[in-house]
Amino acid sequence: MKKSLIALTLAALPVAAMADVTLYGTVKAGVEVSRVKGTFDAKTTKSKTATEIADFGSKIGFKGHEHLGNNLNAIWQIEQNASIAGTDSKWGNRESFIGLEGDFGKIRAGNLNTVLKDSGDNVNAWESSSANEKVLQLGFFGDKESRQISVRYDSPVFAGFSGSVQYVPRDNVNPTDKYKHAVKSGESYHAGLNYENAGFFGQYAGSFAKNTLNEGKTAVEGKDNQVHRLVAGYDANNLYVSVAGQVEVFKNAVNGKKNEQTEVAATGAYRFGNVTPRVSYAHGFKAKVDGEKDARTQYDQVIVGADYDFSKRTSALISAGWLKVGKGDTKVEQTASMVGLRHKF
Repeated sequence: MKKSLIALTLAALPVAAMADVTLYGTVKAGVEVSRVKGTFDAKTTKSKTATEIADFGSKIGFKGHEHLGNNLNAIWQIEQNASIAGTDSKWGNRESFIGLEGDFGKIRAGNLNTVLKDSGDNVNAWESSSANEKVLQLGFFGDKESRQISVRYDSPVFAGFSGSVQYVPRDNVNPTDKYKHAVKSGESYHAGLNYENAGFFGQYAGSFAKNTLNEGKTAVEGKDNQVHRLVAGYDANNLYVSVAGQVEVFKNAVNGKKNEQTEVAATGAYRFGNVTPRVSYAHGFKAKVDGEKDARTQYDQVIVGADYDFSKRTSALISAGWLKVGKGDTKVEQTASMVGLRHKF
């Protein structure tokens, strides 16, 4: 029996040696304190102060590739949330895919970040729980970033330029309707263009989605939603600066009115030894509804904080944020702060 086990182990060694699998992840959590103050019809109410231990989006994943010859690789990834609060379930609920990569670029199918979500890495550099992402992260600016079951192509880099296109089928958006098509199509199309050179970077990211629910500032049923974003910045020599502008346009499916909002955001950081202080500002201009401005949709946001790196993998985090939505007699102000710890493996 022992000899059989030894023989099986030895037989499996070449297979294990050929497999290229990487285990990776991030564990991050801390303490958050938050409060809300609202003004409606000139009457102001304040909430109690909430204090809680929160997960900041911990994750664990497996990825790998296999050489197929002629500079062609099979690539795959399975990634999922792994909250320290034990509230996550199911595998592959983050970016997970299978695909091919070669001289032609990369093509993948699965639960993929949209091009807009990937561009958010150069806009939003903050950590928080999902409950406070609107205050401690640039959550309003990034509320159209998503992960979709889709197919995506990313080109190789030519003279610093690269591009991406992505398609989300209607029957992945509405799987319960896939044999009837009684619900209007909710398919979407995404495209991006990137440039990098000597620390400077620029990005365009856009999306066009049919008959989608607008889940942002207005929370109404939308039609033919479009988002266009431009990002530019510099990331080298311990300095990080980025500025971004975004326009969202959709038509209200109920009253047919056109909604349009423009937003801007900026982030700056500079590394001093192990410490990286950072500040961000975002502003949402009054949305235009059939050409008329709606003051309830205007917002301003400020986040300040710093990271302290104990090592390349472990960092202490601290930040505070302020967000005001609306103006005059109708507005909501939120404040939040956090201290936490992040470890990457």
